[in-house]
Amino acid sequence: MRLVAPFLAVLACACSAPVPAPAPVPTAVSAVAEQAPPSTPEPVARAIGPFEVPFDAKRTVYFAIPPSAHGPHRVIANLHGLCNPPGYACGYWTSAGSEQGFLVCPSGNSTCGPGSFNAPTWTEGDDAIDRDLEHAIATVDSQYPAEMTREGGVLTGFSRGAYAAAHIATLHPGRWPYLLLTEADVPLDARALRAAGVRAVALVAGEIGSQIVGERRTYEKLRSQGFPARLWIMPGAGHYYSGNIDDIMREALAWLVRSDEAPDAADAH
Repeated sequence: MRLVAPFLAVLACACSAPVPAPAPVPTAVSAVAEQAPPSTPEPVARAIGPFEVPFDAKRTVYFAIPPSAHGPHRVIANLHGLCNPPGYACGYWTSAGSEQGFLVCPSGNSTCGPGSFNAPTWTEGDDAIDRDLEHAIATVDSQYPAEMTREGGVLTGFSRGAYAAAHIATLHPGRWPYLLLTEADVPLDARALRAAGVRAVALVAGEIGSQIVGERRTYEKLRSQGFPARLWIMPGAGHYYSGNIDDIMREALAWLVRSDEAPDAADAH
C-alpha cells in the first residue's frame, strides 16, 4: 500500500500535463495572400472600323482608328477624287492606314448626281477643302480624346484630291511633313517642298493609267534634287486601285514615316 501514493502522484502529473494545441488551419484570406498576384491581361485590340459620322449639316467623315487606344497616333488624312467616295478612296486600305494612325477621309462638298450613285465630289477650291479637312479631323479627334497627334502627319489624295493635298501642304508649312499622292501628275519641286516642311513624298500610279509617265518624271526629278521620293506602281491598274492596294499603301506609309532615318533608301518600286 505504500506504493499507491507515489504511483497516483505520477499519474496525476501525467494527466495534468498540457496538451499541445493543434496547428492553425490557414484561413481563406491567408491562403489567397500567399498566392502569386494575378498577371495583368493583355489589352484586347479594338475594331478599327471603318466608321462614319457627320462633320457638318450635310456631310460625313469616313474614318478608321488604330487597334490600340494607347496613343498618341498620327493623323493620316485622305482627300478623294471627283465622283469618288471616301468608301473607295480610303475604304480599300483601312487596314494599312489604321496600322500607322487615324485614317480620316472627309466627303466632298457636292455630289455627282443620281447617275453616279450620288457620289461625293469637289466643286470648291483648295482653301475651302483645307478648311473642310480640318473640320473633319477635329470631329474625329473629339471622338477619341488624347489619342490623336498632329506630329508626323501624312496627307494623301487620289486624283483631284492629290492635287489639293500638294497645295494644302504649302499653305501650312510643317503641318504635313509627308505626302502620298495617287494617280495624279502633280508638278513638284524639292525647293518648294522643303519650304513647306515636307520631308518625303510617296507617289502611286496605275501601271496602265495616264498618270504614270508624269509621276515617274516627277519621281526622277525629285531624286535628282536629293529629295526623298519613291514611286509605287499598281499592277494592271488604270485610274483606279489595283487589288493589292492595301499592301502598297502599307509599304508606302511605312517608308514615309521612317524616311527621315534612312533617306537614301528612297527608290522606285
